[in-house]
Amino acid sequence: MLLVLSHQLEYFFSVYYSLRFSSSPVGWLRFNNKCFMFKGKKNDIKGNWSYARSWCREQGGDLAVIDDQYENDFVASYLRDLELPTWIGLSDLLVENQYAWSDGVSPVLYTNWNDKEPNNANGDEGCVSMHASRMFHGTWNDTKYLCKLPQLGSQ
Repeated sequence: MLLVLSHQLEYFFSVYYSLRFSSSPVGWLRFNNKCFMFKGKKNDIKGNWSYARSWCREQGGDLAVIDDQYENDFVASYLRDLELPTWIGLSDLLVENQYAWSDGVSPVLYTNWNDKEPNNANGDEGCVSMHASRMFHGTWNDTKYLCKLPQLGSQ
């Protein structure tokens, strides 16, 4: 079961857009001072953490930064419409066991790790996804499957 879940994590992610306007761009949902876009329905765009981040940046955002329980609950409420877990922007890719947001500026103010996470299973997990399942809904997991930073020059 864990192996199957690990392979499925590559497909689903969410993004955010820093809001500088009074409303969100078309296709985005506003929550407080951010706009979110959710990808992960059956026929939606698919990709690993690195691809998801690149795609998000092309849309003017980045992978989601989650600052508190209210924001986590907002994002988790949209996971009910998705089939599997979704990528968020947290990783320890730059410094092992020091989690940071992919936007490079937001401090880690909040985490919602599932029980016994992050566990760095096999010593090579580093990107974070949010569970969509009923049992673990809204909690976070570190995972390894195709988790890597984009190549230099592709940002």
